Amino acid sequence: MSYDLYFYKEKDGHLTEIDIANYLTKNLVKVDKEATQWFFQNPDTGVYYSFDQNEAEDDTDSIELYESFADFTNTHFSFNLNFMRPAFFGLEAFRFIEKFINDLNLFILNPQGDIEIPCKITKEELFENWNQTNLRASADHFEELGCSYIPMEKSNAAWKYNFNRGNLQAELGDSYFVPKIFFFKTRKDNSVLTLATWTEHIPSVIPPADYFILWRQYRKLFKRVKDNILISRETLINNFGEYFNDYKFTDCKIIHPENSIKVKDKFNSVKPDKVLKEFAEGVDMENLYNAK
Repeated sequence: MSYDLYFYKEKDGHLTEIDIANYLTKNLVKVDKEATQWFFQNPDTGVYYSFDQNEAEDDTDSIELYESFADFTNTHFSFNLNFMRPAFFGLEAFRFIEKFINDLNLFILNPQGDIEIPCKITKEELFENWNQTNLRASADHFEELGCSYIPMEKSNAAWKYNFNRGNLQAELGDSYFVPKIFFFKTRKDNSVLTLATWTEHIPSVIPPADYFILWRQYRKLFKRVKDNILISRETLINNFGEYFNDYKFTDCKIIHPENSIKVKDKFNSVKPDKVLKEFAEGVDMENLYNAK
Protein backbone atom coordinates (compact mmCIF):
# COMPACT_ATOMS: atom_id res chain seq x y z
CA MET A 1 0.00 0.00 0.00
CA SER A 2 1.33 3.39 -0.92
CA TYR A 3 0.37 7.04 -1.22
CA ASP A 4 1.02 8.55 -4.65
CA LEU A 5 1.07 12.16 -5.85
CA TYR A 6 1.43 13.50 -9.40
CA PHE A 7 2.89 16.88 -10.35
CA TYR A 8 1.66 19.38 -12.92
CA LYS A 9 2.74 22.77 -14.22
CA GLU A 10 0.61 25.54 -15.68
CA LYS A 11 0.02 25.27 -19.43
CA ASP A 12 2.11 28.34 -20.20
CA GLY A 13 4.88 27.38 -17.76
CA HIS A 14 8.45 27.10 -19.06
CA LEU A 15 9.65 24.54 -16.51
CA THR A 16 11.15 21.47 -18.18
CA GLU A 17 11.50 17.87 -17.03
CA ILE A 18 15.25 18.44 -16.93
CA ASP A 19 14.71 21.37 -14.55
CA ILE A 20 12.69 19.15 -12.22
CA ALA A 21 15.21 16.31 -12.40
CA ASN A 22 18.07 18.69 -11.60
CA TYR A 23 16.14 20.11 -8.65
CA LEU A 24 15.59 16.64 -7.15
CA THR A 25 19.23 15.71 -7.66
CA LYS A 26 20.45 18.94 -6.06
CA ASN A 27 18.00 19.11 -3.16
CA LEU A 28 17.27 15.46 -2.42
CA VAL A 29 19.53 12.68 -3.68
CA LYS A 30 21.32 11.56 -6.83
CA VAL A 31 19.20 9.90 -9.47
CA ASP A 32 19.50 6.12 -9.92
CA LYS A 33 21.48 4.52 -12.74
CA GLU A 34 18.40 4.39 -14.98
CA ALA A 35 17.95 8.15 -14.37
CA THR A 36 14.26 7.66 -13.55
CA GLN A 37 14.03 7.41 -9.76
CA TRP A 38 15.21 9.43 -6.78
CA PHE A 39 15.04 7.17 -3.72
CA PHE A 40 15.70 9.19 -0.58
CA GLN A 41 16.48 7.82 2.88
CA ASN A 42 17.48 9.99 5.81
CA PRO A 43 20.22 8.19 7.80
CA ASP A 44 19.35 10.13 10.95
CA THR A 45 15.58 9.57 10.97
CA GLY A 46 15.15 6.40 8.91
CA VAL A 47 12.47 8.10 6.79
CA TYR A 48 12.39 7.10 3.12
CA TYR A 49 10.30 7.96 0.07
CA SER A 50 10.81 8.25 -3.68
CA PHE A 51 10.18 10.32 -6.79
CA ASP A 52 9.82 8.78 -10.24
CA GLN A 53 10.05 10.22 -13.72
CA ASN A 54 7.47 8.33 -15.76
CA GLU A 55 6.81 7.70 -19.42
CA ALA A 56 3.95 9.61 -21.03
CA GLU A 57 0.64 7.74 -20.82
CA ASP A 58 -0.48 5.82 -23.91
CA ASP A 59 -3.54 4.06 -22.47
CA THR A 60 -6.84 5.78 -23.33
CA ASP A 61 -8.21 5.68 -19.77
CA SER A 62 -4.92 6.90 -18.32
CA ILE A 63 -4.74 9.75 -20.80
CA GLU A 64 -8.26 10.78 -19.81
CA LEU A 65 -7.32 10.64 -16.12
CA TYR A 66 -3.89 12.26 -16.16
CA GLU A 67 -3.56 14.32 -19.35
CA SER A 68 -6.94 16.01 -19.86
CA PHE A 69 -6.68 19.16 -17.73
CA ALA A 70 -7.32 22.39 -19.62
CA ASP A 71 -5.01 24.57 -17.53
CA PHE A 72 -2.26 22.12 -16.55
CA THR A 73 0.42 19.99 -18.19
CA ASN A 74 1.59 16.71 -16.69
CA THR A 75 5.29 16.86 -15.74
CA HIS A 76 5.38 13.03 -15.62
CA PHE A 77 6.94 13.14 -12.15
CA SER A 78 5.32 11.32 -9.24
CA PHE A 79 5.94 10.81 -5.52
CA ASN A 80 5.52 7.64 -3.47
CA LEU A 81 5.28 7.16 0.31
CA ASN A 82 4.33 3.87 1.96
CA PHE A 83 1.51 3.42 4.44
CA MET A 84 1.94 1.47 7.71
CA ARG A 85 4.82 3.63 8.85
CA PRO A 86 5.37 5.89 11.87
CA ALA A 87 3.56 9.20 11.42
CA PHE A 88 6.83 11.08 11.23
CA PHE A 89 7.43 9.58 7.77
CA GLY A 90 4.68 11.91 6.58
CA LEU A 91 5.90 14.87 8.62
CA GLU A 92 9.29 14.71 6.95
CA ALA A 93 8.20 13.74 3.44
CA PHE A 94 5.48 16.37 3.06
CA ARG A 95 7.80 19.03 4.44
CA PHE A 96 9.92 18.43 1.34
CA ILE A 97 6.88 18.18 -0.97
CA GLU A 98 5.68 21.63 0.09
CA LYS A 99 9.09 23.15 -0.61
CA PHE A 100 9.31 21.30 -3.93
CA ILE A 101 5.99 22.59 -5.32
CA ASN A 102 6.53 26.13 -4.01
CA ASP A 103 10.07 26.43 -5.38
CA LEU A 104 9.05 25.17 -8.84
CA ASN A 105 5.45 26.47 -8.89
CA LEU A 106 4.03 22.98 -9.34
CA PHE A 107 0.54 21.65 -8.63
CA ILE A 108 -0.46 18.31 -7.12
CA LEU A 109 -2.97 15.79 -8.37
CA ASN A 110 -3.84 13.65 -5.36
CA PRO A 111 -5.86 10.52 -6.28
CA GLN A 112 -6.43 9.88 -2.55
CA GLY A 113 -8.03 13.30 -2.01
CA ASP A 114 -11.37 14.93 -2.81
CA ILE A 115 -10.13 17.50 -5.36
CA GLU A 116 -10.05 16.11 -8.89
CA ILE A 117 -7.80 18.70 -10.52
CA PRO A 118 -4.18 19.67 -9.79
CA CYS A 119 -3.94 22.21 -6.98
CA LYS A 120 -1.69 23.66 -4.32
CA ILE A 121 -1.77 21.60 -1.11
CA THR A 122 0.01 22.38 2.17
CA LYS A 123 2.18 19.91 4.04
CA GLU A 124 -0.38 19.87 6.86
CA GLU A 125 -3.22 18.92 4.49
CA LEU A 126 -1.13 16.20 2.86
CA PHE A 127 -0.10 14.81 6.23
CA GLU A 128 -3.67 14.60 7.51
CA ASN A 129 -4.84 12.96 4.29
CA TRP A 130 -2.01 10.38 4.32
CA ASN A 131 -2.05 9.71 8.06
CA GLN A 132 -5.77 8.93 8.30
CA THR A 133 -5.24 5.93 6.02
CA ASN A 134 -1.84 5.22 7.52
CA LEU A 135 -3.23 4.84 11.05
CA ARG A 136 -6.19 2.80 9.88
CA ALA A 137 -3.98 0.43 7.88
CA SER A 138 -1.53 0.17 10.79
CA ALA A 139 -4.31 -0.84 13.18
CA ASP A 140 -5.76 -3.32 10.69
CA HIS A 141 -2.46 -5.15 10.21
CA PHE A 142 -0.89 -4.70 13.66
CA GLU A 143 -1.55 -8.18 15.04
CA GLU A 144 -1.09 -9.94 11.73
CA LEU A 145 2.41 -8.52 11.19
CA GLY A 146 3.53 -8.69 14.83
CA CYS A 147 4.33 -4.98 15.00
CA SER A 148 5.33 -2.69 17.86
CA TYR A 149 3.27 0.25 19.12
CA ILE A 150 4.57 3.64 20.17
CA PRO A 151 2.42 6.71 20.90
CA MET A 152 2.61 9.23 18.07
CA GLU A 153 3.70 12.04 20.39
CA LYS A 154 6.70 10.03 21.56
CA SER A 155 7.88 8.87 18.13
CA ASN A 156 7.34 12.35 16.66
CA ALA A 157 9.44 13.90 19.44
CA ALA A 158 12.28 11.45 18.75
CA TRP A 159 12.00 12.17 15.01
CA LYS A 160 12.10 15.94 15.59
CA TYR A 161 15.34 15.57 17.53
CA ASN A 162 16.93 13.21 14.98
CA PHE A 163 15.80 15.41 12.08
CA ASN A 164 17.60 18.39 13.62
CA ARG A 165 20.62 16.40 14.80
CA GLY A 166 22.87 17.47 11.93
CA ASN A 167 22.17 21.16 12.50
CA LEU A 168 22.78 20.81 16.23
CA GLN A 169 26.10 19.07 15.56
CA ALA A 170 27.16 21.78 13.12
CA GLU A 171 26.34 24.52 15.63
CA LEU A 172 28.23 22.85 18.49
CA GLY A 173 31.25 21.84 16.42
CA ASP A 174 33.70 18.99 16.80
CA SER A 175 34.21 19.47 20.54
CA TYR A 176 30.78 17.95 21.22
CA PHE A 177 28.88 14.90 20.07
CA VAL A 178 25.17 14.89 19.25
CA PRO A 179 23.96 11.27 19.48
CA LYS A 180 21.08 9.76 17.55
CA ILE A 181 17.94 8.38 19.21
CA PHE A 182 17.20 4.73 18.35
CA PHE A 183 14.00 2.71 18.75
CA PHE A 184 14.14 -0.62 20.61
CA LYS A 185 11.52 -3.04 21.92
CA THR A 186 11.66 -5.08 25.10
CA ARG A 187 11.95 -8.84 24.72
CA LYS A 188 9.49 -9.38 27.55
CA ASP A 189 6.39 -7.61 26.22
CA ASN A 190 7.35 -5.85 22.96
CA SER A 191 7.12 -2.38 24.56
CA VAL A 192 8.93 0.29 22.55
CA LEU A 193 11.61 2.40 24.19
CA THR A 194 14.07 5.01 22.97
CA LEU A 195 17.81 4.68 23.40
CA ALA A 196 20.81 6.97 22.94
CA THR A 197 24.55 6.71 23.59
CA TRP A 198 27.18 8.58 25.58
CA THR A 199 30.75 7.75 24.68
CA GLU A 200 33.78 7.99 27.00
CA HIS A 201 32.23 10.85 29.02
CA ILE A 202 32.98 13.31 26.21
CA PRO A 203 31.03 16.58 25.96
CA SER A 204 27.64 15.61 24.52
CA VAL A 205 24.03 16.53 24.08
CA ILE A 206 21.84 14.34 26.28
CA PRO A 207 18.63 13.71 24.29
CA PRO A 208 15.23 12.78 25.78
CA ALA A 209 15.76 9.01 25.55
CA ASP A 210 14.48 6.33 27.93
CA TYR A 211 17.81 4.48 28.16
CA PHE A 212 21.46 5.20 27.49
CA ILE A 213 24.39 3.03 26.49
CA LEU A 214 27.61 4.28 28.05
CA TRP A 215 30.60 3.35 25.90
CA ARG A 216 33.60 3.25 28.22
CA GLN A 217 37.35 2.90 27.95
CA TYR A 218 39.54 2.96 31.05
CA ARG A 219 42.54 1.38 32.71
CA LYS A 220 42.06 -1.40 35.26
CA LEU A 221 45.21 -2.69 36.93
CA PHE A 222 47.60 -3.04 33.98
CA LYS A 223 45.00 -3.40 31.25
CA ARG A 224 42.94 -1.05 29.14
CA VAL A 225 39.30 -2.09 29.42
CA LYS A 226 36.61 -1.37 26.83
CA ASP A 227 32.99 -2.08 27.72
CA ASN A 228 29.49 -0.69 27.49
CA ILE A 229 26.60 -0.67 29.95
CA LEU A 230 22.90 0.13 29.76
CA ILE A 231 21.34 2.53 32.25
CA SER A 232 17.92 4.15 32.50
CA ARG A 233 17.38 7.88 32.17
CA GLU A 234 16.59 7.95 35.89
CA THR A 235 19.97 6.42 36.72
CA LEU A 236 21.67 8.81 34.33
CA ILE A 237 20.12 11.87 35.95
CA ASN A 238 20.67 10.59 39.50
CA ASN A 239 24.38 10.05 38.84
CA PHE A 240 25.26 12.88 36.46
CA GLY A 241 22.40 15.37 36.54
CA GLU A 242 24.31 17.94 38.58
CA TYR A 243 26.89 18.13 35.78
CA PHE A 244 24.33 18.70 33.03
CA ASN A 245 23.06 22.06 31.82
CA ASP A 246 19.78 22.76 30.08
CA TYR A 247 20.07 22.82 26.31
CA LYS A 248 18.05 24.87 23.87
CA PHE A 249 16.45 21.88 22.13
CA THR A 250 13.27 20.46 23.67
CA ASP A 251 13.87 18.23 26.72
CA CYS A 252 17.62 18.01 26.05
CA LYS A 253 20.55 18.49 28.39
CA ILE A 254 24.20 19.11 27.59
CA ILE A 255 27.47 18.36 29.35
CA HIS A 256 30.22 20.85 28.67
CA PRO A 257 33.97 20.05 28.51
CA GLU A 258 34.77 21.26 32.02
CA ASN A 259 32.12 18.97 33.51
CA SER A 260 32.88 15.99 31.30
CA ILE A 261 36.31 15.85 32.93
CA LYS A 262 34.78 15.87 36.42
CA VAL A 263 32.54 12.84 35.75
CA LYS A 264 35.29 10.55 34.43
CA ASP A 265 35.60 8.31 37.51
CA LYS A 266 31.86 8.06 38.10
CA PHE A 267 31.25 7.39 34.38
CA ASN A 268 33.64 4.43 34.46
CA SER A 269 32.30 2.99 37.72
CA VAL A 270 28.50 3.35 37.49
CA LYS A 271 26.67 0.02 37.54
CA PRO A 272 24.39 -1.16 34.71
CA ASP A 273 20.63 -1.36 35.14
CA LYS A 274 20.17 -4.06 32.50
CA VAL A 275 22.00 -6.12 29.91
CA LEU A 276 20.88 -4.79 26.54
CA LYS A 277 20.92 -8.05 24.57
CA GLU A 278 18.80 -9.71 27.26
CA PHE A 279 16.48 -6.73 27.77
CA ALA A 280 15.66 -5.35 24.32
CA GLU A 281 16.31 -5.48 20.58
CA GLY A 282 16.11 -2.98 17.72
CA VAL A 283 12.86 -2.22 15.90
CA ASP A 284 12.62 -1.95 12.12
CA MET A 285 10.79 1.17 10.91
CA GLU A 286 8.43 -1.08 8.94
CA ASN A 287 7.23 -2.57 12.23
CA LEU A 288 6.91 0.62 14.28
CA TYR A 289 3.27 1.75 14.33
CA ASN A 290 1.33 4.58 15.96
CA ALA A 291 -1.92 2.58 16.01
CA LYS A 292 -2.88 -0.92 17.06
